[in-house]
Amino acid sequence: MSKTHYFNLLPSETAILQAAVNIYTGYIVAGQVNSENQAKKMKEAVAASISMARHVESIVESDAQISGQERQHLSDTVREEGNDSF
Repeated sequence: MSKTHYFNLLPSETAILQAAVNIYTGYIVAGQVNSENQAKKMKEAVAASISMARHVESIVESDAQISGQERQHLSDTVREEGNDSF
């Protein structure tokens, strides 16, 4: 009988896992995964997803990272730009 494993992933870890699964699935669909390189391709998919997450984090500021004044300014700017489009 196999042992049951339990995980408690944080939201960021879940997002990286989902990206890695998508990348790995792409490798499988493209015929790039076989029994000899399965673990290697899985590690490549995880590394690629972490790299993407770091890149996004370096260029995007989340709501939690900006002050209330900055958030209000962004909301006002988006609202003004939205009115210009009509």
